[in-house]
Amino acid sequence: MKGIDIYSGTNITDWNAVKNDGVEVVYIKLTDGLTYNNPKALEQYRAAKSLGLKVGAYHFAEKNNVIGEYNHFVTEMAKYQWDLKPALDYETANPDFNFINQFMAKDPNLLLYGSHSIVDKTGLPKNRIWIAEPTDIPNSNYSVPQNAGEYAGIQYRWHGKVKGLQGDADIDIFSDGMFLPVATQQEVKQSGDPYVRIIQLELNTLLKKGLVVDSINGTATTAAIKEFQTAMGLVADGIWGPKTVAAVNEILSRPTDGVPYKHYEYASRYIQYRVGGSIDGIFGNNTKINVQNWQAKRGLVADGIVGTATWKKLLDENC
Repeated sequence: MKGIDIYSGTNITDWNAVKNDGVEVVYIKLTDGLTYNNPKALEQYRAAKSLGLKVGAYHFAEKNNVIGEYNHFVTEMAKYQWDLKPALDYETANPDFNFINQFMAKDPNLLLYGSHSIVDKTGLPKNRIWIAEPTDIPNSNYSVPQNAGEYAGIQYRWHGKVKGLQGDADIDIFSDGMFLPVATQQEVKQSGDPYVRIIQLELNTLLKKGLVVDSINGTATTAAIKEFQTAMGLVADGIWGPKTVAAVNEILSRPTDGVPYKHYEYASRYIQYRVGGSIDGIFGNNTKINVQNWQAKRGLVADGIVGTATWKKLLDENC
């Protein structure tokens, strides 16, 4: 399938001409970093959908806080009904592979767009990669592809021409693997609050409850919020207010925590909630022993210090 990827600076004067030029797929830059939203996204989305084109969204990474960037992207995505898998566009110099891996782990449908110098080092299968292999740059070793092969997509033009689009066009060829699973498309179409979706995703990361991510604040979601608030020593009112958000942000910042380290009440409470023992927000010797036992059972260095490896087990894995 022939496709184009566009952003706010793309000037499309005739969408019918774009379609008649063989374009079937349109990827829209939706968000960038922590705060930027494409001001033309809704206009571009409606125009493409009105002609029956298949539409997807991508996020441009700025290597900020992983949770913040991902949540920003998800919040905007929830406002639309997408046909295609979401994509992370990672072009930052001096790539942070920890950022990439954490972001991509948030959703098995996520695709990674980037050059070989980045994507080849991630270990991701080719069907989760949208590779940049432009054939229109000097000394390019690539030829125009006839299909996407094992890749989800190939961007083969950076300076292409498409009828109805003024200026240069990014031109791609995509595989059928770019489509969201039907069940996921139906989930996206359900009504609900995108903010609740973020809450459910964060609760699943923190509590490992396996909540259905349906954007609906039902009894299971409210109960999980109250359970988290109780563990944090907050009023268990089931309302995702500023204090609850502050607790989540402290935990997701993954501070190094242990007896000799700076006091982090919410992080310590969360650690105690996960490893067992009293939950008082004070990382003392009893908590250290419980952490050591928890680490030992999971093949970690049992030093009683919650650093990068232990946080990864606590947050990124279901254990």
